[in-house]
Amino acid sequence: MKRAAILLLVWTLACALPLSAYAAQTPATDNTSLSAEYSRLPADLQSFPEDFYIHTDIISMPNGQALFIDPDQQHIYMADTKTSTEQWNQSYDHIYSCKMMPGSPKIVLIVRNQQQLQKIVLSTSGKTLSQFSYPDAMLKWLSRSPSAQIGWSAPDKSGQKEKVAIQSGDRIYIYQSPWKKPIQTFTSPTRQNHLYDKVISTRVDYQGNDLVIAYQADRLMQTQSVFELFHTSKATSKPHIIQTPWNLKAQLKLENGEAVIYTSNILRNPLGLNAEVPHPIYARYNVKTGKLLAEVTRTLGDQNNKWETDYSQGQLFLADKAAGIMYLYDSSGKKIWETAEPSQRITYRFIKYEQGMLYLLAENSNREFTIAKVPVVM
Repeated sequence: MKRAAILLLVWTLACALPLSAYAAQTPATDNTSLSAEYSRLPADLQSFPEDFYIHTDIISMPNGQALFIDPDQQHIYMADTKTSTEQWNQSYDHIYSCKMMPGSPKIVLIVRNQQQLQKIVLSTSGKTLSQFSYPDAMLKWLSRSPSAQIGWSAPDKSGQKEKVAIQSGDRIYIYQSPWKKPIQTFTSPTRQNHLYDKVISTRVDYQGNDLVIAYQADRLMQTQSVFELFHTSKATSKPHIIQTPWNLKAQLKLENGEAVIYTSNILRNPLGLNAEVPHPIYARYNVKTGKLLAEVTRTLGDQNNKWETDYSQGQLFLADKAAGIMYLYDSSGKKIWETAEPSQRITYRFIKYEQGMLYLLAENSNREFTIAKVPVVM
């Protein structure tokens, strides 16, 4: 299949009525093939590229754009969700980090490219604005550990300089221009925790003095997500440790000095979850103090109840697959609306909610993708 343009599909299925606040409808159970809707489209507009992955990273951007980062294929795609087109795409040897420049419509990538560790700044039109190669010693830290991660911190108006944090082994190294050696080094308690059989880092998010590192820790056939919240203003700083319940998948975003953690019950671990206690679906923590600022929890009726979450622009999207209901919450954990899923045969990813419109990346059972645009009636 050739690389296809991204199509913005205004949802026209009969079961996908406008979403009314708190109006949970009965989930669709008809046997109509979803492929029928896709078959009406031109062949070159029916899906994303063949190797595309539904759980790719998504960054919602201003002016109706969305950036998709595929860490498996080391590829990024820019889509215009309003004009139904893929605007451009780029690939690199390895994509370590991708984030928006705070207060500016620029994309900052940390990549391995041509055997160099580089910072590449792109415009939203895909034009390379600048390119900088870090010293080889920084790339060596990343090469020493298969799960090593790197996070980039933008300069800000308070006087904070541009910095980079590298997690490798049980150490975290902070670099700053001229990048020749670390200006700070911290130790990871999670990596040194002998109660775990295996610990790998999955993400580093960094801004100013706020540093958050996500780990996947395994023990006795179970998996736990662990987060270290560092405030790096002092070299002696110790992290606040946040552990999610066993066998939940947890994801991380750093937002204005707060660590946003949101979970999904999709791991299908043989030992499952405890169905009798509430589980965190969403939580916000102050990175400096470790204080819990907001939380949404759920108690399972069955340990196999499946839910998935996504977070974008201060909003949490929840798809309760067991109940067949979708929810949207604000950053404080307040529910904005809920509605029935248009179809239980579709997998969803939340892109954004903006001006009464919900944007979803959708994949049907035939691995056909589209960006769905769903009006929300409040």
